[in-house]
Amino acid sequence: MQLYSKYIENDSFLSWIYNPTTETTKFWEDYVLKNPEEKELIETLKEILRGLKPEDLKLSEKEKEEIFNKLLNKIDSKKKSNKLFYLIKSTYKYAAILILVLIVANVFVNNNSKKTDAIFFNDISETPIDSFGKTNTQLIFGSGEPLLIDEKKSLIEYTKQGFVVLNEKDTISTDIKKEGKILLFNKLIVPFGKRSKIILSDGSVVHLNAGTKFIFPKRFTSNERTVFLSGEAFFEVTSNKEKPFIVKTIDDKVSVEVLGTKFNVSAYPIDSDILTVLTEGKVVVTENNIFKTQRAILKPGQLASWNKNTEKVNIKEVNTDNYTLWTSGLLHFESESIINIVRKIERFYNVEIIFENISDVKKINVSGKLDLNDKIEQTLENLTTTTEFKFEIINDKKYVLK
Repeated sequence: MQLYSKYIENDSFLSWIYNPTTETTKFWEDYVLKNPEEKELIETLKEILRGLKPEDLKLSEKEKEEIFNKLLNKIDSKKKSNKLFYLIKSTYKYAAILILVLIVANVFVNNNSKKTDAIFFNDISETPIDSFGKTNTQLIFGSGEPLLIDEKKSLIEYTKQGFVVLNEKDTISTDIKKEGKILLFNKLIVPFGKRSKIILSDGSVVHLNAGTKFIFPKRFTSNERTVFLSGEAFFEVTSNKEKPFIVKTIDDKVSVEVLGTKFNVSAYPIDSDILTVLTEGKVVVTENNIFKTQRAILKPGQLASWNKNTEKVNIKEVNTDNYTLWTSGLLHFESESIINIVRKIERFYNVEIIFENISDVKKINVSGKLDLNDKIEQTLENLTTTTEFKFEIINDKKYVLK
């Protein structure tokens, strides 16, 4: 099943087959060029799945079995020596038939949402933090026009009237006609060394940490308030029982749904875990996997950790200050790996910190609090007082702990 499940589980792949756009077509054409050994498999899946029209969803059991056998026969003709494949084929055939039909049904039922998600996941993944070669915070409107913000900490407010207020003084009006079909969605890129706070059109407040990309609607017009996140953010969501607030992370298998609450999500691409910490209200963390669905309901004071490798959710009680004080420029930690602490310092100050002996570092855990409003040298000095490390300045962007 691994031979093709990674494609039929992929919303972007299914959107490309049933509702191709310029963005999805370019992405998958580039993918095939980079992975020529998978071209035949992809073409086979395209051919069979495109034969499943919306009206085909009400097939008899016999017809479902014939379609799925066609899929298996085409794929396993090249895999006759694979015993595991035959075991999966014989054991899970009928379950897989149902799964495949449900996958296709889900594509059509959620057509517009899936297509939008695929575009935004690609967009947020491919946009570099320094896409303009500068260290400014970048607010990119639906028209593609960027607004560069110099301040280390910025405040952006989207009013109900459609205006954007920057740092409580500058009011900006975007050209609605120019924005066209993508009017609703804007993008905020916060580089390393900067932070930002944005007030969305519904009144919800989002604090964005350094090294974060955030896609959000200019106005919430659908039945859901959906945003996309790569990096870290603390959310203060305005309650609206009619419109749940959904955070979709850079790993599109994980989403967080709330009605009105306060919580922190850390979803940096480089980190092995996606962390959700609840300080007030209730949230549901969902793993959006077609073959299995994990839903974790959090209570205040709990952390849900989803590991990208094991794809499992672990819940535990925590001190929420360890995960939220960054919004005040403070770093609080209890028996945390010094590697994780240094990574956070690097993001906050936009510097590089090198360990002289990486093998010993992995075993060191540290507890304490750092004021990130201090200069980097003072922060490193404070860190080394709780460890046996000393730091050396290479230049204003590079430091060594030894």
